[in-house]
Amino acid sequence: MTDLAGYVNKSVGLRFNGVELRFDLSHALFSSFDIDVGTRLLLKVAARDPVLASARRILDEGCGMGVIGLCAAKAFPGAEVLLRDRDSLAVAFAERNRVANKLKGSSAWTDPETGEERKARPGPRVEWGLLGDGNENGGEDRRGFEFVFSNLPAKAGGPVLARFFDRLSGRRGFPLLVPGGRAAIVIVKPLAEAAAAWIADAGLATVTSARGSMHRAFVVERRAGPEEDTEAASLDETPVEGDELSFYVRGEARFRLADLGYRAKGFWGLPEFDTPGYGSSVAAELAARVRSSAAFAGIAFKEAFFVEPGPGHLALWAARSLGLNRVTAASRDLLSLRAVGMNLATLPARSRPEYGIIDALNARELPPASFDLIAESPDIVPDRDWMDSSWDLAGRLLRPGGLYLVHCPPTEMTRFAKRRPEASARWSLQGQRRKKGFVASAWRKG
Repeated sequence: MTDLAGYVNKSVGLRFNGVELRFDLSHALFSSFDIDVGTRLLLKVAARDPVLASARRILDEGCGMGVIGLCAAKAFPGAEVLLRDRDSLAVAFAERNRVANKLKGSSAWTDPETGEERKARPGPRVEWGLLGDGNENGGEDRRGFEFVFSNLPAKAGGPVLARFFDRLSGRRGFPLLVPGGRAAIVIVKPLAEAAAAWIADAGLATVTSARGSMHRAFVVERRAGPEEDTEAASLDETPVEGDELSFYVRGEARFRLADLGYRAKGFWGLPEFDTPGYGSSVAAELAARVRSSAAFAGIAFKEAFFVEPGPGHLALWAARSLGLNRVTAASRDLLSLRAVGMNLATLPARSRPEYGIIDALNARELPPASFDLIAESPDIVPDRDWMDSSWDLAGRLLRPGGLYLVHCPPTEMTRFAKRRPEASARWSLQGQRRKKGFVASAWRKG
């Protein structure tokens, strides 16, 4: 696991329902200098909710650094709390903040004098997962939640947000909320009217709402039907087959990189949904030129590693143009990894590479000398030095004679090239190409 200390920007305190917590913040995550106003509004609206106070199971969807879910766990220690986010760095920070705030479970206990029993309770758990994907608790535990929180990200896209409300009520798949359960959500003002419509369409009842300077918060309830058993009604629901990721698909179109035309899907919440970005374009053009050079004549690229691949345009190009047998993708973003897999799956079976994913924070756990090609779009975070770790990772995972392809803004590339390890003169520059504010460079490992 990557050391998180280099990502920490500052630590701030927060008081909620009479309890004090502290949170490490990061430039790499939303709200890097203070607890954002949307989160504060959401906590204020939910603080005195009677359903929250008595909730046995609480979910924080899109938890970020863990502020909302950990506040709930601290204020209501009798509840089982689950936090989820699609960004693995957010998950790691939520876990870091859980430990820092000494939030842990309790074991079963019987008072020797009174015989009073206390059931075992797990501490707050943090999971890597997509908003509304139906895989809460690994997708096997169909119990609903008495209370759900979400600071909804506007960039997720309307269909994804609408689907989340459908998941709360059970209109799509098993319901996140038990009958009588409530959800507190906050959303930016431009989407407030749409959120009200999504709530109504999902069959949820609005209990209360509040307006902030830039946000609107809602508390909604899943009302029980006249014959619905509040204890068991949510247990028999099953998710819609094959629907786990389809609502993230924005459309499908024909694209072109370098000398290759292909079809690919675009996704809500990811870039390059209508055209490949300049970074992907310049990287493919350089790779095509280097691959056809005399230096690589007769050399096959069979196993490739893509770091932060977005929706997978460069991976698709490489799979087709280079005839890859295996593709491994690493990203902080679970949606990116799932999107790359969906796009690779559109290739004909005879040319479809085996596909594997890994959390980018755990990339060092891969076996040494595993790949013929490494293509990286660096994760550039203010005040964090990414360069040495990237060189070290490439040196460890690339086989001798393999190609290391990097694309990023020119200023970063100039610094990156100068940081090439002195003790490792085996790295030889094979070419460089610029395009619209991006530059790609290719090095060969001797």
